[in-house]
Amino acid sequence: MSRHDVVIVGSRCAGATAAAVFARAGRDVVVLDRATFPSDTLSTHVLFGGGIDVLKDIGAYEKIAAQDPSYARELDLTFDGEVHIREPWNAADGGTSNYVWCIPRPMQDAALVETAREHGADVREGWEVLDVLWRAGRVVGVVAKDPDGEVHELRAKLVVGADGRRSTIAARVGAWKPYRASKNGRGLVFRYLDDPRAGTPDAERLHQWRDGTSFCMTFPSAPRPRMIALCMGPAADVARARKDPEGTWQEFLRRHPGWAARIEGATNLSKLRSTGDVPAFFRPSSGPGWALAGDAGHFKDPVIGQGQRDAMWMGHRLATMAADVLDDPGTLDVTLRRYEQERDEECLSAYHFANGETRIQRQSPVLIALARDLGRREMPSPDLSDVFQRVRDQQDVLPLGRLARGLRLAVAHDLRHRPGALPATLRSAAADLAVDVRVRAEIRARRFRSTRLVEGSEHPGVAWPDAPRRPEVAARPAAAVRAAMPEPAVAACDGTASAEREAVVA
Repeated sequence: MSRHDVVIVGSRCAGATAAAVFARAGRDVVVLDRATFPSDTLSTHVLFGGGIDVLKDIGAYEKIAAQDPSYARELDLTFDGEVHIREPWNAADGGTSNYVWCIPRPMQDAALVETAREHGADVREGWEVLDVLWRAGRVVGVVAKDPDGEVHELRAKLVVGADGRRSTIAARVGAWKPYRASKNGRGLVFRYLDDPRAGTPDAERLHQWRDGTSFCMTFPSAPRPRMIALCMGPAADVARARKDPEGTWQEFLRRHPGWAARIEGATNLSKLRSTGDVPAFFRPSSGPGWALAGDAGHFKDPVIGQGQRDAMWMGHRLATMAADVLDDPGTLDVTLRRYEQERDEECLSAYHFANGETRIQRQSPVLIALARDLGRREMPSPDLSDVFQRVRDQQDVLPLGRLARGLRLAVAHDLRHRPGALPATLRSAAADLAVDVRVRAEIRARRFRSTRLVEGSEHPGVAWPDAPRRPEVAARPAAAVRAAMPEPAVAACDGTASAEREAVVA
């Protein structure tokens, strides 16, 4: 048995960032990860400016910059092959990074692990966490197996689960099943290739084509001249791509002629990779002696590429808030609850933005009309790109007055060019406006762990898998300190704690 201030499970974006901040504050931090680094993981690779600013703060930026990552300096959007806009990026609020990095995860995560170690964190690779330790309804550590198969108890004042969507920590503390979730109608199919336009301005742009009901994207990767080409169509595309990879790829090229033209002449194509298992969710993410960060606590569709940025933000914010209060359990628990509230407020608008992007339907005629108007500008400036860069929320970029103007432009365009489409435009605008009003109302309400689903944004039908079973080997070393049942932690995270606990939180 060993004693520490913090045990973090998972050492990628959220876990390594939290470890670096805790260790920098002088805390004894152990990080456990089943992987050995460098190690790949399914990811968009896109890191927006807010995440880059976190790398600068913890000292990982220089390590990654030295490995020549790829840059995306502009956003390029095309709607139905007709409407085109190109915008630079703003720096996130308080930051300096007005660009996007495209970094292979083996390169990035290895740099994060090295940075955490440099700050003094004890990062242990190849360790599997089996269970958490309980005392009087409080998490007080973990049981883990080292690479040689020996089982250890690690006691801690705080256990952080940064171990992804299939989080062992979430399962063991009773937070496995999300309190709200949204089904994604899209599948994601992509491959790596050598960019036929390497060395041109196109090679430093994040391109997106929105044709019919599907999206396609290209963005640079590393090492250069590698790039990524991906298609996000109906979820059924994933099964077809796995059964007939090249035939499905050719179908994508026919479906998206602009995207096909951009990658024409590409060489050194990798095999297709795909996923359709990307439901969005919020889990309870704080309780007595434990917290969740990164995808372990909250996940949204990768179509908007926010997972890495948000994971780094969560790890940094959690450690910044908790580092000074680890020695006071009552204050720590209140602080963890506040962290979760801030996490929700930070991510809620982007969650609904991503939900809207996962609907299998044609693009909003109001959005296309606004994009058409933006495309007429002689000197582009950041606007829609601010939503992706998280400089402004969707509600700030598209206030109700601007949406009304977009509707007027859409109606005028239909009357001039396609009068038969006007009824469909009006129906689409009315439905989108109703959803937008409901989302704005939820954001204003600032409810904690709200289970009220926003109709039209969140999509029902998520089938959540059972939690991973507790290995029997964990029962022996943990028995002396684990409470008979973990219900006290579940009660705390569900907002039904005892009167004494409520008094502490108040």
